[in-house]
Amino acid sequence: MRASVLTGLTLGLLAVVAGAGPARAEAPVLFAAHRGGSLLWSENSLLAFGKAVDLGADFLEFDVHLSRDGEAVVIHDATLDRTTTGRGPVRGLTRSELTALRLKDASGAATAETVPSLDEVVGLATRGKRQMLLEIKVDERKQRYPGIEEKVLAVLDRHAMAASTVVMAFEADTWRRVRQLRPEIRTAALYSPRMVETTAGGLAGVMDEVRKAGVALIGLHQALVNGDTVALARKTGLGLGVWTVNERDAIRRFIDLGVGIIITDRPDWAKELLPR
Repeated sequence: MRASVLTGLTLGLLAVVAGAGPARAEAPVLFAAHRGGSLLWSENSLLAFGKAVDLGADFLEFDVHLSRDGEAVVIHDATLDRTTTGRGPVRGLTRSELTALRLKDASGAATAETVPSLDEVVGLATRGKRQMLLEIKVDERKQRYPGIEEKVLAVLDRHAMAASTVVMAFEADTWRRVRQLRPEIRTAALYSPRMVETTAGGLAGVMDEVRKAGVALIGLHQALVNGDTVALARKTGLGLGVWTVNERDAIRRFIDLGVGIIITDRPDWAKELLPR
């Protein structure tokens, strides 16, 4: 089964992140269900990820924090208030206590869904033969969770899914740590417009820095991505992901530009618009 997971979609991603040249220029545009597709289903829920698999999303995109007892869990915010029936920091509750909470839907109403563990989400992706964009988060104090990279990698190894995963972070210390631990694993450096503005050399400087660090892919806010950006990424030898694209016209524009991975809360629209 693992061979079938790594053919097809993985070959597409390898073309996206392999570097400049004709193979990359012709690589297909792929799409990721951001938080499982949070404009369609409760974000970062097993329901959302299952629906994204059924839809045919190339990637499941999600976020990882640690519980009080050190288990990797899938939730976007460092606090529970917005997306669950709980309150306070994620790190304040054990895995068992998190399971007792319920996720909210877009209207704020409680659902039957609970905060999933990373193990559950990776297992679902394995069974669904999907790839993953896995973002490692920091806590509510903006501090790194001690040992989170090792815990994430252990889960990926347990499911033999390391080769089907891109590990992402906004924090350079995080993706550098992943690179140090496992240089063969593909990593992505995430950048907002503000981060680019404060970097010497702007976007070209950013891309040169992450390329030299061995990062495979750069994930940029959509405001930073145009034809020149795509050309610069290809010249630098980086795969390019764009986030978070939730309008039909914008999805179509990035498809036409040949962006490697479009990350969207509306994976249904991405699937509809992609020429497959």
